[in-house]
Amino acid sequence: MSNRNATVENALMFFLLAFAVMAKTVFSQNCQSTGCPGLKECCSSWGSCGIKDDQCGFWCFSGLCNLKNKSYGFDYNVSAGPRGPIESIVTPSLFKRIMSKVGNNCPAKGFYTHQAFISAVKSFQAYKGTVAKREIAAILTHFAHGSKGKSTILAKDTTVFMRSPFIHGHRFCYKEDKARGRYCSPSKKYPCEPGKQYYGRGPLQSIRWNEYYGAAGIFLRLPMLKDPDMVAHSPEVAFKLALWFWTTNVRPALYLGFGETSKRVDGRLCDNLHPDDTKNLVKQYVDLCKILGVTPDEGLSC
Repeated sequence: MSNRNATVENALMFFLLAFAVMAKTVFSQNCQSTGCPGLKECCSSWGSCGIKDDQCGFWCFSGLCNLKNKSYGFDYNVSAGPRGPIESIVTPSLFKRIMSKVGNNCPAKGFYTHQAFISAVKSFQAYKGTVAKREIAAILTHFAHGSKGKSTILAKDTTVFMRSPFIHGHRFCYKEDKARGRYCSPSKKYPCEPGKQYYGRGPLQSIRWNEYYGAAGIFLRLPMLKDPDMVAHSPEVAFKLALWFWTTNVRPALYLGFGETSKRVDGRLCDNLHPDDTKNLVKQYVDLCKILGVTPDEGLSC
C-alpha cells in the first residue's frame, strides 16, 4: 500500500513540475505582447524572458537590450542639438495643438494637461535645466502613440487574447489599456496587492507588471504598488510614471537614435509586421522636430 501511495505521490509531483514548465513556456512565448515582468529582463525575438545574451543580445526584441557593438552615426543622438527650458519648448499653444487631435469620444479627452506635463518633466533632475528639443519630440511622439489604445482580438485556436497596438486611433485617447489583465508576477520586493491589477496606464501603456509599478512608486515616492489606479486618476502621476520609465530604460539609448527608443518603449514597434504604422510613428517624430525647429536624428529606423 505504501509503495502505491509513493507511486501516486511521485506521479503527482511529476505532473505539477511538468505543468509549471509548460506554464513558464507559454508565458515566455507571450512576452512580445505582454512584456517581461522583471525590471532587468529582456524579451528575445523567440519570445523568452531573461537577462542573458540569448535575450538581451543580438536577438533582443524589447527591454534593456545590450547596447554593445551597436552601430550609430555622427548625428544619431536624440539628446543632441538645440536645447532650452521645457516651458519654452512645449508651450501651451503647442500642447493645445497636439491635443486638438484627440477625438470627442476619447475617454481621456481633457485628462492630459499642459500643466501636468510641465510639472512632471521638471520633477526629474535630468530636465531641471535645459532639455534637448529632439528628446522632447521623441517623448511626445511615444507618449501620443502609447496612449492611443490597443485592439483586442481573440485568437481562433486559443483562448489567449492577442493584442496589437497598431491600429489607427486618436493619440492621447486613453489613460488605461483597453485590454486589462492582472500582470502579477512573484516578487518578494514588490508583492502584488490583493485584488489589484498592474496593466498599462498613462501615456505609455506598455508599462506593465507589479515590479515596474513598485520600482516607480519607490522612485516617485508614491504608493503605486498599493494603488496602481492612481496613475489613471492624476495626469501628473501618469506623466511621471511614463517619464520614470523613459529616464530609466530609454534615455541610456538616446545616442543610438529614435529607432532604438522605439524598441525600448515597445518592441512591437520594430517587429516589421506593421510597417505603415511604424512609418507613421517616425513621420510624427520628424514633423514634431520640424515644428520645434530642429532637424531629426539620422537613426530613425529600428
